[in-house]
Amino acid sequence: MEYVILAVYWLLLIGSVLTIPFSLPGTFLIVVLNIIFQLIDTVPGIKWNIVGILFSIAVALELFEFLITTWSSKKFGASNPGTVAAIFGSILGAIVGTGMIPIIGSLIGAFIGAFLGAFIVEYLTKNDIRNAINSGIGALTGAVGGKITKIIGGIAMLILIGMS
Repeated sequence: MEYVILAVYWLLLIGSVLTIPFSLPGTFLIVVLNIIFQLIDTVPGIKWNIVGILFSIAVALELFEFLITTWSSKKFGASNPGTVAAIFGSILGAIVGTGMIPIIGSLIGAFIGAFLGAFIVEYLTKNDIRNAINSGIGALTGAVGGKITKIIGGIAMLILIGMS
């Protein structure tokens, strides 16, 4: 029975990493799954320190995703309002995209939303199409970089769990 629980646990952990590109909270699912497994594990000595480390990593990855979008948008010329619009556009795009095309729509929506958020605000405030396009590209690049970083971080979380 222990092997069945362990197999299901690892399948769910891997599934959690696979949800990250689709704007689902895969890193936090890893934390929750680890808490549940620690509670039902029959081996004495629950490793709550690992749960704390995993939670810290999940929070750091979420913050980093926003920071990389901010940094990339600004590097490509976005103003503060354009950068904020890129972040909110990404969130709104993921929500709308999910409703339009289940599963992959959230990913596409997040990327399009980041681009459009920065583009629209920059164009409306500066009336410069070139700057607006560059800002949108920066936001898109940051959103992609953030997702890739979270996937790598999710894999690192699984490695940490496996080593503990």
